[in-house]
Amino acid sequence: MSSRKAELLLTVDRSGPDSLQMQVERQLREAIQRGMLRAGSEIPSTRDLARDLEISRPLVMEAYAQLAAEGYIALRQGAAPRVAESAAQAPARELPPETISTATFRYDFRPGKPDLSSFPATRWLKAVEAALKAMVPGDFGYGQRFGVLPLRQVLADYLGRVRGVSADPRQILITGGFEQARSFLARALRRRGVTHLAVEEPGYTDRAVWLAAGLKLVPIPVDENGMDIAALARSKAQTVLLTPAHQYPTGGVMSGARRLALAGWLRDKDAVAIEDDYDAEFRYDRSPVGALQGLAPDHVIYAGTASKTLAPALRLGWMVAPPDLLLMLEDEVRQIDYGRGRIDQFALAHFIRTGDYDRHLRKMRALYRDRREALLALLSTELPEVEIGGISAGLHVTARFPRLLDEAAIMESANKRDIGVSFMREHYIGAVPDQSTLLLSYANMPESALRTGLRALAMIIDDRPATPPLGPR
Repeated sequence: MSSRKAELLLTVDRSGPDSLQMQVERQLREAIQRGMLRAGSEIPSTRDLARDLEISRPLVMEAYAQLAAEGYIALRQGAAPRVAESAAQAPARELPPETISTATFRYDFRPGKPDLSSFPATRWLKAVEAALKAMVPGDFGYGQRFGVLPLRQVLADYLGRVRGVSADPRQILITGGFEQARSFLARALRRRGVTHLAVEEPGYTDRAVWLAAGLKLVPIPVDENGMDIAALARSKAQTVLLTPAHQYPTGGVMSGARRLALAGWLRDKDAVAIEDDYDAEFRYDRSPVGALQGLAPDHVIYAGTASKTLAPALRLGWMVAPPDLLLMLEDEVRQIDYGRGRIDQFALAHFIRTGDYDRHLRKMRALYRDRREALLALLSTELPEVEIGGISAGLHVTARFPRLLDEAAIMESANKRDIGVSFMREHYIGAVPDQSTLLLSYANMPESALRTGLRALAMIIDDRPATPPLGPR
């Protein structure tokens, strides 16, 4: 049986002017006063500290007795010494508030999260165990900054088989999800001389990384067939960011004609497209749609992630870069990142290679289909006035009202009732429609929660009158 030993950063100077006992007292007192040792924290026993400092135990006992008398530490027979709960400490420094919202809601209809309760923990543990057994000593060291080779190999096979992506493993860079990939892409594109980046309108709200790199965002309208390629051709954009398989947030799919037109524009302009393929694996009422990258592999940077298929906590994503951009992207990664956790990369490689990834996706596709059907049935009775869109794929639907709602008041009332909601309005850069569109995720709630949450939300909406047009944001 082993006992736990508390450790403490403490030193003594035998040539110093103060006695050893005074040095121990002073350092402990200051550590408590400054908050480095917090109230209730365990400190070493007199025997352990004397052994660590190579001084006599009676000296430490005297120091502890003095600190206990001053109210800094608590000594009890048969118990480990601890910092006293009443010990005087410097007030905690006030920290700035977090800039990223961490609000959670019992009924959360905001898009972006998969069903976190369905993470395949048991199978993942087995994958980690298999990965650890297969890894050799060198795999635990530095290196492999762009991703471990086994994962890049299985991803090349998987993406070719399931998404129609044409890629050599050497072209695949492992990232911390699309959020991190954007940082690399923004810097690399700016170095390449790109000044204007076309984005979907409506589209992503997180635009700061592109703006920080010095890129000007050019909004291009989106309809049921995807981005308006004619409008893109008339713009000054040299690069375009888009979600062709399942447009975010409208849920539309880029038509074949527009895909071909976009591929032609990319070749004619020697331009680059960034394809965010964030949740294309989840489809219900339509045939699979291949990645845009397969049409123009030399002009498309393909980005995927495990955040929607498994869990955001893994922080694993991937980019497939055209050969002429690969070295530039690798250079950006080399400058600001040391790579992802390699054990999880080996585990994901095993998870995909053994078929567990495909099995998990089939399971989740069936679960999400059932939840989608439940939400659609609820909408038909609770909010019959809305027009539903984006239902054939993905993890959320759109619900468009024939009027403009008081969206701010609805969100405030919903949040007070533990309901998280969002509207399409925040996804526009320019002028917004004079109708309100709710974004409703069905992924992260069981059917019972969907039912309760939507009924409560419908009551809130019915209680709020329409508001005059708000105009541009």
